[in-house]
Amino acid sequence: MTTIVEIQNAVKALPAVQFEMFSSWFDEYEEKHWDRQIESDQKSGPLHDLMDRARADFEAGKCTKL
Repeated sequence: MTTIVEIQNAVKALPAVQFEMFSSWFDEYEEKHWDRQIESDQKSGPLHDLMDRARADFEAGKCTKL
């Protein structure tokens, strides 16, 4: 099993080209992870309260145009 410290040291030791490849891969991986989390939150309910409050504020005239 690889530890976080081992992973951090391995990333630090990467040559520039390989670091760029890793960085691009990790950015894409992180974005997909974030998208899955947002989708999960949307389905399970945490965002429903925020949407209800935003809708109520809009209907109460508490919103301004950007």
